[in-house]
Amino acid sequence: MVNTLHLKGTNYEIGYKHGVLAKSQIQNCLEHYAVYFLNAGMSPGDVKTMAEEFSKSIQKLVPHLHDELRGIAEGAGVHLLDIIALNARSEIALAAKPSSSNSTSDEDHLAIPVDGCTTFAETLENGKQWLAQNWDWQTYQLSNLVLLEIDLPDSDWTRTKSLKTMTEAGLLGKIGINSSKVGVCLNALRATDLDTSKLPLHVLLRLVLECESVEHAQEVFKTKFGDGAACFGHFGLADGSGVARSWEIGPFGTDIIKPDTKGRLFHTNHALIQDSKIHEVVWLEDTRERITRLKELAAESDEKIVASSLSTEEQKNRIFSFLRDEDNYPNSICRANDHAQMGLLGELQTVFSIVMNLTDGLVWITVGRPKQVLEEFQVSA
Repeated sequence: MVNTLHLKGTNYEIGYKHGVLAKSQIQNCLEHYAVYFLNAGMSPGDVKTMAEEFSKSIQKLVPHLHDELRGIAEGAGVHLLDIIALNARSEIALAAKPSSSNSTSDEDHLAIPVDGCTTFAETLENGKQWLAQNWDWQTYQLSNLVLLEIDLPDSDWTRTKSLKTMTEAGLLGKIGINSSKVGVCLNALRATDLDTSKLPLHVLLRLVLECESVEHAQEVFKTKFGDGAACFGHFGLADGSGVARSWEIGPFGTDIIKPDTKGRLFHTNHALIQDSKIHEVVWLEDTRERITRLKELAAESDEKIVASSLSTEEQKNRIFSFLRDEDNYPNSICRANDHAQMGLLGELQTVFSIVMNLTDGLVWITVGRPKQVLEEFQVSA
């Protein structure tokens, strides 16, 4: 069962309760990612140095979330820098260049496959806004999933009351929805560019969920957080008003992709906007096959039905059918372990799937491969 944490109070109190209630899972995550970082060529000294740099940036730019990270660490009985590193795991393993004598060569470091998420957004003719994805990651993290349900304390700029996010224990957030019906999804993109003066992706995901709309998030990110991220990634954002955007975000700023003529956004694990400043490394060739297949599924669906005429249940099932697709198995949209293409710790699969109806504030989550569901549940904004 996914560990659901109901959290409220000051940011420190929210973090402390998170740390206490998910202590064993957080310790498991730290052990897991210690091996992950080593396999990526990052020594404990490298990781500590980067965590120290990110700690300063987080404290400067979002002190309320630094307080929450401190609370998580103290509640779990671990060092703050360990929790910082956990929240900057994408930056440490996907972008950082190893510098220690224990590191692998840059060539080996860049060749390691790590991720495979698939994201889909759709604005229907009736105004209904949908956002969905498969989150593909290490099988080991199935046991470390948490659903954070957070009543947000007041801040100078936060304009929403609460949020719900599926994430890994010890992280501030990942994929989810807030009470203003703003939703966000994540796709890992890989590049060697890194700027530790900016915020890590998982910190920024949490900040999206503290905004009242996609436009508010865009304004806040540009004016308060330097219009970018420490490393390269993709955020799929949408809100209940029918606004949806893809953000390809990184050290050089944010490129924004609007929906196509049918109100849809598709994304996998390669950049769709070609930016010569970003030194991208495409490590999973099936990223292109998955996005092509997702577009095919949507087109095939158009030939059979008019999506806007479907009931909420029918539309939810339609999108889940996309996420269950096994074309090009095991490197399919519904990903299974492929021993020919190992991740840093070996196994890589769809860990959970999420479909959000942002207009009505409804969310459906399945744990495990959507073709072989281990657990399923529904939450609301």
